[in-house]
Amino acid sequence: MLRSIRLSIFGLLMIRRIRLSILGLLLVLALIAPALPAGGATDKPPDLAMARLRSVQTENTADGRRLLRFSAVIVNIGVGTFELHAQRSSTSSTWSGQQVIFDNAGGSRTVATTAQFIYGGDGHNHWHVKDLEGYDLVRSDNGVKVGTGAKSGFCFFDNYQYKLTLPGAPQSAVYTRTGCGTSTSLSLKTGLSVGWGDIYTYRLPDQYIDITGLAPGRYRLWATADPGSWFEESNNANNATWADLQLTGTSVTTLARAPNP
Repeated sequence: MLRSIRLSIFGLLMIRRIRLSILGLLLVLALIAPALPAGGATDKPPDLAMARLRSVQTENTADGRRLLRFSAVIVNIGVGTFELHAQRSSTSSTWSGQQVIFDNAGGSRTVATTAQFIYGGDGHNHWHVKDLEGYDLVRSDNGVKVGTGAKSGFCFFDNYQYKLTLPGAPQSAVYTRTGCGTSTSLSLKTGLSVGWGDIYTYRLPDQYIDITGLAPGRYRLWATADPGSWFEESNNANNATWADLQLTGTSVTTLARAPNP
C-alpha cells in the first residue's frame, strides 16, 4: 500500500515537472517569435558583394606622399533589400542601428546591429556607416599586408545600376543620399536595392591606400564588403574582390581582376 502511494506521488511529481518544462519551452518560443517571420513567411535577405575594382592609379601629393587610388562599388545581389535604420534621442547621444529584413509576404523584421556611425570626414556633410567596406594591400609573394584604406565612413544608397535584371530589382533608384541625414538628424534610413550598387570613385578625398616608400613589385589589392560581419546576408563567402597589381617607382599596372559577382 505504502509503495503504491509513493509511486503515485512520484508519478504526479514527474507529470508536474514535464508540464513545467513544456511551459518553459512555450515561454521561450513566445519570446523569440517576434524575431522570426510571421505566418510562415520566408526571409528575403540581401547579399553584399564588391564589383570589380577599377580606375587603379597612383598619385604623388604635394606633401611627398604616394597614394594608390581606385574606384570601388559595393553591390547588393541578394533576393532582398539591404536597409539600415538608426535613431538617437538628441544630437549629443549615441546612435542605435537596426537592419531591416524583409520577407516574401510583404512584412519585415528588425535586427539590432553594432555598426557605428560617423559624421563627415570625407568632405561630405552627412552620416556614414563606419567601415562598411575595407581595403587592404598585400604582397603577392608572401601575403604580408602592407597597407589599408584611408576611407572609414560610407553613406550608401542607390547610385550605381549594377544588374537590374535580377528578380525584384527596381528599375529606378529607391534610396537616395538624403537618407544619410545631416548633423542635426535624429534618424537615418539608408539602403541598397536589389541589383543596385554604391560607388566610391578614386577622386574622393579618402579613397586611397598610402604606399609611400613601398618597394616595386607585385601586390594584390583587396576590397571587402561588411568586413566586420555586422549585417545579415544570404552569403558571406562572396563579400571580397581583388585586383593583382604591378607597382613600379612611377606607375601601376593592373594584371588581373576577380570576376564580377
